[in-house]
Amino acid sequence: METVLEILKFTIPSIIILLGAYFMIGSFFEEEGKKRSYDLRRMLSIENGKISLPLRLQAYERILVFLERIHPNSLITRVRTADMSSSDLQLMLVKTIREEYEYNISQQLYISKESWMMVNMAKEEMIKLINLIGSKMHPESNNLELTKAIFEYFISTNQEFPTQLAINFLKEDAKSLF
Repeated sequence: METVLEILKFTIPSIIILLGAYFMIGSFFEEEGKKRSYDLRRMLSIENGKISLPLRLQAYERILVFLERIHPNSLITRVRTADMSSSDLQLMLVKTIREEYEYNISQQLYISKESWMMVNMAKEEMIKLINLIGSKMHPESNNLELTKAIFEYFISTNQEFPTQLAINFLKEDAKSLF
């Protein structure tokens, strides 16, 4: 019995020291793994930033071009022909806005949710206003009358074009990338 106690005197402290060392080394490796994982994520984030920032800026540029293209000044100039009636012009304006939008729809991946909502709002508001003003025109009236009515609406209501509101919002949102 004395030999068993003698063996236990040496074995129990050795087991305690071994368990303590095991848990300390395990904790050390776990912390090192977390550090490396954090460093790797940080490094990947920096690399992704180098790739994604130019893509995001390009998306903001494309959306700004889209908004400029659906602004009545440029839209009417591009779409209107001399032989169109006001109803033909109305249809072509709405069709062109929708086509431009569909062409740029993938850009929503790269811009903020709020910016995309502003783009949608501007598009829908322009379509709504064109249809509202167009519905008040005689179907066979001259396309110049519709053009004049669209511009007079914004002058008389003293409102900014929805596209300009969205452009201003996108510019501020793009500044937040830096």
